[in-house]
Amino acid sequence: MRLPRFFKKKCFAPGHSEEVITVFPPGTPHKIFDFSFYHSDDWDPLNYGRDIDPDRPFWEQLSSFFFEIPHMPLEKDPLAVNSDYTLGGKGGRDNYYSGMAFGTEGAYYCLDARFSKDVFDCNLVTSCELCYQSVGSSGCSNCSFVDDCENCINSSFLFDCKNCSDCFFSFNLRNKSYVFGNEQLTKEGYEKKIGEIDLGNRETLNDYWGKFRDFTAGAVRRNLHNVNAVNSLGEGLTDCKSCHLVFRASGSENSRYCDLVVSAKDCMDMLNTASGERNYESVVTLGRENRFCLFARNVNDSEYCVECKNCESCFGCVGLRDKKFHIFNKPYGEDEYWRMVDDIKSKMLQRGEYGEFFPLELGLMPYQNSFAQRFFVLDPRSAAETGTPWYDEPEPRVPREEVMRAANLPVHIKDVSDKILEKTVECEATGKFFRFSKNELDFYRRRGLPLPDKHPWARMQERTTRERGIVLYEFTCPNCGESSYSSYDPGAQKKYKIFCEKCYLQAVV
Repeated sequence: MRLPRFFKKKCFAPGHSEEVITVFPPGTPHKIFDFSFYHSDDWDPLNYGRDIDPDRPFWEQLSSFFFEIPHMPLEKDPLAVNSDYTLGGKGGRDNYYSGMAFGTEGAYYCLDARFSKDVFDCNLVTSCELCYQSVGSSGCSNCSFVDDCENCINSSFLFDCKNCSDCFFSFNLRNKSYVFGNEQLTKEGYEKKIGEIDLGNRETLNDYWGKFRDFTAGAVRRNLHNVNAVNSLGEGLTDCKSCHLVFRASGSENSRYCDLVVSAKDCMDMLNTASGERNYESVVTLGRENRFCLFARNVNDSEYCVECKNCESCFGCVGLRDKKFHIFNKPYGEDEYWRMVDDIKSKMLQRGEYGEFFPLELGLMPYQNSFAQRFFVLDPRSAAETGTPWYDEPEPRVPREEVMRAANLPVHIKDVSDKILEKTVECEATGKFFRFSKNELDFYRRRGLPLPDKHPWARMQERTTRERGIVLYEFTCPNCGESSYSSYDPGAQKKYKIFCEKCYLQAVV
């Protein structure tokens, strides 16, 4: 899965010359069609079909084929409404600069927002509304800076709280109201204290956020955050059974080495998939019996396919729809297809090619646009040293008179006029430019929050550090001495008060 990182690139469709929104940077060899044309019947992927030579290196042939055939500009649901700057997900409307939004409306600068509405700068939230800068929370409404919380409303700066309302700057709360700094107050006392805090001021907000991160060092934390995970090892599991080293999954069974999967059964090495069965080493692939596929929806028994939909028994195909028994987009009879596939795979095995996902050196996308950059961050220098594909972004062409330094943004939201919508803002931290939209400004005004002074990309990267990890470490509970695993690394285990689930429940619930 790519991170939300967008460019404009010329449409390659016949008779078209407009620039379209895409994840492929200008200057890269990818040919793209605009979204409507790509999903229309005005072109035929079979016209790009070609023969494959089993005796030649497979990756060399696939790379040539991949860069010859046009691609969709964005991998997203065609039924998503008014959501041009989005990636992945299903359904939804009015989402912007977000990835993997499922059934969500009005998500801005979010990753993995599910069944939520009007959420800004959030990661891994479910069934939330009017939330800002929140991570790993569900069922929350009108909240800001709430992490690992459930069913909380009208609250800010909470960590690991459940069923709370009107709480501020607290952790490990259960079924509470009017708590400030983990101190129970009366309704009147709480409202008086909250009334003295002006979170519409960026300096005040940043000060509280910095203090809150220090304050939560005293919170009791679970070594793993799983719910109803039977005979399973992983992090972020809900209603899973017999899963091993699976992360952020729900309703899955008998799967291994997966991340961000829903209803996966008998799967291995999968990323971002739903309703899959017996799939292996694929990304954003829905269907069964697939191996080494990328962005494949409702595809079955296929290998090394990219951007295919409603296909079965295809090998090395790109962009196919409603097809069966195709190799490199060329049709074969059933018997000939299986004979060819056996020959191709046998030769690939002899050359040591078969059995792995698309190799990095193929350069199917720049590394910084890939899901890997979310957790395994590289810079241009380290990418060059390892031969990793990288895209060198050109300097943006923005008239200096239209540029405002982020340091000069109004400190308070009440001092922001609509003229800010005409300005390009230069992020002090990254040097990148960004702008505010009308919907975004309306949200900040509605919630009484200051304008952010960092580029959305930088804010996404910062929120990623607040997510629970996808690596497990050996762990010994300091309370009972039981040995287990934790998503907190050894350094965090020394810094925080982390308990096994049994001791955590005794201490918190």
